[in-house]
Amino acid sequence: MRHIITGKLFIFLMAILGYQVEAFSQNASSGFLVEGRVNNALGEKAVGAAILVKGTTIGTATDTMGYFTLKVPSEESILVISHFSTTSSIEVALKGSKKVVVRLGEKNESNSQLLGEGFIVHGKVDEAPSPSEGILEWNKYMSKNIKYPHSARESKTQGTVVVGFKVKEDGTIADVEIIRGIGGECDQEAVRIIAGGPTWDPGKVGDQPVTTQISLAVRFVLAGDPGVASLSQQNEKAIADRFGKHVTVVGYQAK
Repeated sequence: MRHIITGKLFIFLMAILGYQVEAFSQNASSGFLVEGRVNNALGEKAVGAAILVKGTTIGTATDTMGYFTLKVPSEESILVISHFSTTSSIEVALKGSKKVVVRLGEKNESNSQLLGEGFIVHGKVDEAPSPSEGILEWNKYMSKNIKYPHSARESKTQGTVVVGFKVKEDGTIADVEIIRGIGGECDQEAVRIIAGGPTWDPGKVGDQPVTTQISLAVRFVLAGDPGVASLSQQNEKAIADRFGKHVTVVGYQAK
């Protein structure tokens, strides 16, 4: 375990094994209650799939069994559903339906590789990409530069952000995007830290450099929050744990 302390902000890297998922804030106080299940491309439960109401910040995530409940503004709402196991998302128009069962798009799980330092490489390569200056320097960069946004601490936003990006043939980082977000500036901060990071050594097929798709988890946790023991926070932790070692940003609640 590696630690770095900066004022009231603690950032550390953790290695854990497990399963998890957290719910986003459900901002609709009244409306249409929807229940559903999300399966992955193999027909298995999709743990930690993100469900958002299109055009709003209302959303939730599937639990450890792949199920969710969400109160939406109306029976005509459209759900946008995504999961970190795939870079695509799907839209579901409710049209009055209170039950939703979704199977995500195709993905060849056998071609995904979990690297020892918390990165999942999507696609088959003979040599996986890696930070050019080494993983220790990459970890130092993350620890020194990532911040827990003040607005997120004020609103008590916590959870696991999954970021997807490409390492191109020349080692540059491109197409940084949120595969699974928790809303607000935490998502923006996760994108910023990856997009502005050091170059990588590209993945290779044989001796040929290739563009590679990568995803990693960044977990935001408020120190001393009794809610970290809640089911939703356990689920959020489980999402991050699937990446092995992952970046966890811990900050005090804003006063």
